[in-house]
Amino acid sequence: MSFLAEKLRRQTSELADLLTRRINDLKDKDGLASLIKNLSKSRTKTSFFEPGDYYAVGIDGSMDYDEVLEMLLFYVCATGFRCKFTVNDEIKFYLDEVFRDRRLMASTSVPLWIEDLYYVTEESDSTEYDLTRTAERIPYSLMTMAELYLALKAADEDDVKLILLDRPIHGTYGPVSRDLRLLLKRKKSVLFEMNTSHGPTSYLDFSLAFILGSGKGYIPPRGRYLPFAAVHRLLKVGECSFKELIEDLGISERVGRSMLKNLLKMHRDSGGRLFAEDFNPEDENPTLKIDGQVKNYWVRVKETSLLIVNRIFGSYEHPLMLSDDSWLTVFDLNAVNVMLIQMLREKVIDGKLLVVGIAKDTSASDYVRAVIPYARHDGLIPKDEKPPNLRHDRAFLTILSSVNSHLFDAPWRTISYDACFTTLVEGGDETPLRAARQRIVMERQFVKAYFQLREFKSDLGVRSPTFLYDRFYIPNVDDKFHAEIMAVEGRKKIKISPYWEGEGENPLDTFILRLLSKCDNPEVMEAMGHNQLLYLADKAVKNEVKMIRGLLRGVADLELGGLSRRQKIFTIARRFRDIRREVEGARERAVMEEK
Repeated sequence: MSFLAEKLRRQTSELADLLTRRINDLKDKDGLASLIKNLSKSRTKTSFFEPGDYYAVGIDGSMDYDEVLEMLLFYVCATGFRCKFTVNDEIKFYLDEVFRDRRLMASTSVPLWIEDLYYVTEESDSTEYDLTRTAERIPYSLMTMAELYLALKAADEDDVKLILLDRPIHGTYGPVSRDLRLLLKRKKSVLFEMNTSHGPTSYLDFSLAFILGSGKGYIPPRGRYLPFAAVHRLLKVGECSFKELIEDLGISERVGRSMLKNLLKMHRDSGGRLFAEDFNPEDENPTLKIDGQVKNYWVRVKETSLLIVNRIFGSYEHPLMLSDDSWLTVFDLNAVNVMLIQMLREKVIDGKLLVVGIAKDTSASDYVRAVIPYARHDGLIPKDEKPPNLRHDRAFLTILSSVNSHLFDAPWRTISYDACFTTLVEGGDETPLRAARQRIVMERQFVKAYFQLREFKSDLGVRSPTFLYDRFYIPNVDDKFHAEIMAVEGRKKIKISPYWEGEGENPLDTFILRLLSKCDNPEVMEAMGHNQLLYLADKAVKNEVKMIRGLLRGVADLELGGLSRRQKIFTIARRFRDIRREVEGARERAVMEEK
């Protein structure tokens, strides 16, 4: 034992020395100062909102699940806390008047036989060891839906101007969009053909809504997004010739011919619903005319998504079982979650509302592996600046700010950058960036930055944690900040136009930092440098989940106990280990009574 203890001590000491060397390497990094925006040195006092009184809402959710008599019980809930704030020469949050908004509450419970679990998750090849991982996908999807639904409800209120989510928006969008992509690849879902006021939804509707959203955002005319950029243009003009279309999109005829073939494939995959008339991609200048029904794709998708949400959170029907052999799957739930994010984007894109997602424990590395290398290429930091010796953004920035406190005057933030950098890594001289995994996601959709709010006056090296925030790209503000970058995607060189704050200063991100700096709570350790509204919402939903778990289990026991007696299925409806434990307990009590 002493050998193991000594071995562990030496190994731990070696790792401690390694960390010390890494920390020392980050000292005196004045060359990185241009990547930091200190609020105290801000050149802009521009407010994103007109002077006045508004409300901020913080939303968080929680989840849990239990197993009762071979049945899984899922429970999720989300809630919102509201606070008044004033925007004038200064920003003031009335944190002593925070209250839980009873209109912003959503919860649901979902009972599910383990036998039916794989119908919902569509993981029929899973083993019993995958049960926990598989089961957790269901409440997590529902919790995500609850939070996004409450954010949409809050966004409908005129006096709410700031919505804070205890989750990154782009970090949420990535996983749920992967599920939607798989769903569209299968071309099969209960969401397709659901009735709406503008006819049944279709595979085509969800395909278009996935990329175009409401149709108000930017669609890059490149790669797999090019056909959608063409549809985006055609939805605005109705019809146009091939040559007019490629001129509008700014692409060559060769690229345009390939685009025509992809559009024709989209048309056929949709059952001939995309275009009013067929066209020959080999014709010199074919005319493309969008089918009239396609223009209502967004209305149909929104109605279908809200129908599912209302069923789950506002109905006595089983949330997932549509009929005996028809279930809402996790892929369906996350398809709806993608649409809820797109609906939030629609609310935000005109610039009258801010939705900010905050990530506490992110393990992202895009700032280190893509943002800093591009900043070096762009001349924002010296060419000879050594790359960081840490690969974890939050750890790197936390240590960097602590050992260079003269550069990091809290509150501070990093330069804001496009979320597409999450799919990029450092490239070469001609192409400074390349795709990390073959594909580069759409640019100008989400914007990210890291921030830190507090430092101790007695020791400037002691600070609150570093967090990440992200938000939707807002054209009327963010269009002034973007870069033209040559990157490698697959084996091709392409041009991307991501958001990039660079050496300028985006007044919107400075305004967000001002807002965040005014609504943490330095008197509570868990809320210091974070956010008081999200802290309270987190405490509320966790307590609610804890209290409701026993109640739901009791209800399920009461219902299933009678069923097992009537149908004489004791050993099917109950786990063997539970039956054995009860029988052994009864036997022990009987023996004790005889004595």
